[in-house]
Amino acid sequence: MSPERGPEAGSPVVDGIAIGRAIVWARDPEPRSVAGTAEEEHRRLARALLRATHGVENLVRLLPPPEAELFVPEVAILAELGPILLGRVDGGATAEEAVNEATAEVSTDLLLDARARLLDGLGHSQRSVELLLEGREGDRVLVTESLTPSVVASLPVRVVGIVAASEGTARSRGEYTSHAVILARGRGIPLAFVPPNVVVAIADDDTVVLDTTGSVASLWVAPSESIIAQAQRRHDEWILGCTQEEAKVAAPLAHLGLEVHVNIGSIYERLPASAEGIGLLRTELVFSGHASAPSEVEQFAALRAIAAPIGRAPVVVRLFDAGGDKPLAWLQAPAGSPLARGVELLFMHPELLDTQLRAIVRAAEHGTVRVLLPLVTCADDVERIRALSHGKLAVGAMIETPAAVDQIDDVAAVADFICIGTNDLFATVTGQQRADSTLAFDTRALRMIERVIAVAHGRARKVSVCGEIAGDPHGARILVGLGVDAISVATARFAKVKLSLRDLTIDDCRGVAREAMK
Repeated sequence: MSPERGPEAGSPVVDGIAIGRAIVWARDPEPRSVAGTAEEEHRRLARALLRATHGVENLVRLLPPPEAELFVPEVAILAELGPILLGRVDGGATAEEAVNEATAEVSTDLLLDARARLLDGLGHSQRSVELLLEGREGDRVLVTESLTPSVVASLPVRVVGIVAASEGTARSRGEYTSHAVILARGRGIPLAFVPPNVVVAIADDDTVVLDTTGSVASLWVAPSESIIAQAQRRHDEWILGCTQEEAKVAAPLAHLGLEVHVNIGSIYERLPASAEGIGLLRTELVFSGHASAPSEVEQFAALRAIAAPIGRAPVVVRLFDAGGDKPLAWLQAPAGSPLARGVELLFMHPELLDTQLRAIVRAAEHGTVRVLLPLVTCADDVERIRALSHGKLAVGAMIETPAAVDQIDDVAAVADFICIGTNDLFATVTGQQRADSTLAFDTRALRMIERVIAVAHGRARKVSVCGEIAGDPHGARILVGLGVDAISVATARFAKVKLSLRDLTIDDCRGVAREAMK
């Protein structure tokens, strides 16, 4: 056994305690340029079949029984396709050729979904967390030099912690707003940023203890048995404390006129029992681990699996919001508009947009599902989406830039509801990178929020805030004082934020808001 090192210090980003052996994720290799041998193609296809089958089986477990039954045949389809596809590969075809040839005449939507899953799995055949974990048992802590949303999205449940490299100065957990961090926070995976030299010194299978519950993250590599035992006790106490905290906030905050919803970015997230809805379903994070665009069937199944536990409570589904620190291989900006993001970028991919809207409309037949437009620029954005969805969805506008704030009169007139995205708004106003924007509560941005609320309420439109400011107790008080109707926060912060508001009056919150606006 190597000598005990640490504890190393780092920046705590997502609260929690993780104990497991390291799984080291190096930088991505270059994409495949030539076909492999028959043996290599056989192995790639076998892994893609396994990945696709596991994906369907996971959805079947998560869906309500009547809908789960609809997807059971897809498992049989994949089982039937397996020998046929592998036979073609053994005969000299590449894995992709085998899938495309065998599914050329698609007769059902389940076969189309199986085809999409297989091609997506082949896109991950060289590089996937599942591949790294093959043959390695037990809980694992991901160790990486570069943390991306797609990596976090692909993590199986037994990856219980993340250690990532950062050259920047240490900051508090609330000041990190990259989408990889948001996804880890939503899934409750303890995460710390540490200096790069600490990351490169960790080897595969080293035992790792990560504690991010304090003001400074502590990281032990190859710790003694006593360190592990102490960490296990702290972990158990931490879980118990979180459970007790959530039990204290079962009652709604009716005295503040406020609903508390949750932000979701994965089918694996657990919804708090007293959540009053899903205020932001980040679909681009749900599918960011995909190498190709998800099919309509896969999107519908994922939406139903996420929304089913919440019953008739509202579910706000944001359209794919790609670009910036959320690069999606299957939703790229064209060469002529390299900075396109949000709904503007979606209009450049009409087939993909139409597929997503069809999936959302199908999901809306089973619950109170609404659609939200990212980075709205004008009222025409809202009207175009309403037309494309044939008036079957309530359409909301996400206000995330000063330019959109300037258009709020026109936007509120045509939207069914308004959602303020404070992460991008604060970053734009303060001139910072979005991933580095802090909870500085900039007065200029707060006045923009105040204006949006006033105009929207004048149009009888409800306003919610889903940015990271809502997940900060002080920020939540400011928002309540400014008059928002709902806040939507990461599931890991739900109980803490709601508890911080439970004993306050509306006048208390207005006083906090006035002080912040000075």
